Amino acid sequence: MELTKMLKMVRLTEEELISGFVTVKKNTYYIVLNRKDEDGKRRPLWISTELEATEKNREEAESKCLSARIQYSVDLKNGVAETTPTKRKKSVVPKKSADKPVEQPRNPLFADLLNEWLSFRHPDNIVVGEDFNFDKKIKLNTWAGYADNIKHNLHPTFMAYGCTVQEITVEMLKGLYASRLKSGLKKSSVAKDYTLVNQVLNYAISREMISVNPNSAITLHKIEKYNAATLNAEQMQYYLEFIQGDVIEIPVLLGGFYGMRRSECLGTRESQFDFGHGFFRANHTVTKAVIDGKKLFIPSDKLKTDLSNRTYPLIPYVEERVKTKIAENKELRKLCGSSYGKEWLGYICVHQLGEIIDPDYITGRHTDLLKKAGLPHIRFHDLRHSCVGLMMANGVAIERIRDWVGHSDIRTTVNTYGHLEYQSKKETAAAIQSSLPLKIVGAMQST
Repeated sequence: MELTKMLKMVRLTEEELISGFVTVKKNTYYIVLNRKDEDGKRRPLWISTELEATEKNREEAESKCLSARIQYSVDLKNGVAETTPTKRKKSVVPKKSADKPVEQPRNPLFADLLNEWLSFRHPDNIVVGEDFNFDKKIKLNTWAGYADNIKHNLHPTFMAYGCTVQEITVEMLKGLYASRLKSGLKKSSVAKDYTLVNQVLNYAISREMISVNPNSAITLHKIEKYNAATLNAEQMQYYLEFIQGDVIEIPVLLGGFYGMRRSECLGTRESQFDFGHGFFRANHTVTKAVIDGKKLFIPSDKLKTDLSNRTYPLIPYVEERVKTKIAENKELRKLCGSSYGKEWLGYICVHQLGEIIDPDYITGRHTDLLKKAGLPHIRFHDLRHSCVGLMMANGVAIERIRDWVGHSDIRTTVNTYGHLEYQSKKETAAAIQSSLPLKIVGAMQST
C-alpha cells in the first residue's frame, strides 16, 4: 500500500509523520525515531525489532519501522504519546518485553561510552548517509586497531579515572597525553589516543550528553616525519639476488621494483598478470585484523585510494620470478593433494601448503634476511621509498613517480619524497654556480 494512502486512512499528513530509520546494534535491527522534547531538543527513541541483522530481515525491519513511525505519530496527535523518554506509555510494536524503548544513559562512565562507540562504529553497523553522515565505512582491520587500543589502553585508563562523560575536562586529557609521552610512548601513538578520544566525544555530542568537546581545545603538535632509510641501487640488487627462492621473494620484488605496499604485494593473484601483453594490475589487497585474539585475513578490491588501482609493465626479471613462483605453487598443490589449502587458490604469496603469508611474517622475515645479507636495516615499507629514491636519482619526473606509486595527489608525493629529489637540486646548484662564477682560491693564487 502506498504511503500516501496509509497516512490518509489514519488521518495523518506527511508533515505530521515522525522521521526515523533502521540501524544495527549488537547484531539486532533497531528502530530509531527522531523524537523531540518540548524544547525542540532531539530525544531519539530506540526500539528493538527482535530481528537479527541480516539482509533477509532488512525488509521486515523497514516495514516495522514505518509502522512504528505511523503509530507514534498517531499517538502524538491524539495526545497519547509523551515527548520525554521516561513518560512513554504505549508501545508502538507488538507488546513484548524486548520491544520496550531502550533507555540510553545520559551521563555514563566514559569508559563505557568507549565500548558503546566501538560497537556503533563497527563497519557492519554503519549506514552510509545516516549515521553521522559518514560517507564511507572504515575497514575491518582499522576497526580492529581501534578495538585493541580501547581494550588494552583507553578503557582500563578511564575505568581507573572513574569519570563520567560530563566529567571529562581539558586538564584531564592534557594530563593523560602528557603522561603517555613521559612514559616513552611515541607521539604517533599518543596521536592515535587523541583521535580516538576525539571521535568518542563527538559521538557524545551527537547523543546530546555534552555540548562541547573538551578535546578540541587541545592542540595536537606536529608529529615528526619519519625519515625513511633506503637501499641504494647496489644494495638493492644484492638483496634481490640474496633472497631468490625465499618465501617472501615476490613481495620484496614487488615492493622494490614497483613501490607496492605490503597489503598490495600480499594480495597479488595470478589473474592480475597478462604475460602475453607484458603487464599486470595492482588492484587487490590482503590485510590482517586480530579480533578477540583471532587472526582474520581480509581480501579486498578496495585499495587505499582510487589511483592505487594501477597497471604496470612487466620487468623481465620480475616476470621470470613470478612465473617460477606460480609454477612452484601448482607443483606443490599436486604433491600435497587434499592437504593443500583451497581458500587462497590463485594467490601468489602463499606458503608451501597454500596458506596466505601472514603480513607480520613478511616484516619479520625481511628483517632477518637483511641481517643475514649484511645490509642495513630498513622497514618493508622502506622498499617503496627505496624504489622512489632510485627513480629520483635517475631523473624520473615527479608526476611519473606519483603515477607509479599510486598517490592520489602529487602533493603527497612531494611531501613524502621531496627530500629525495636530488637531480633537480644538482641542476639548481649548477645554475647558481654559473651565475656566480667565482674562481677557486688555489687557482687564483697560481695565476
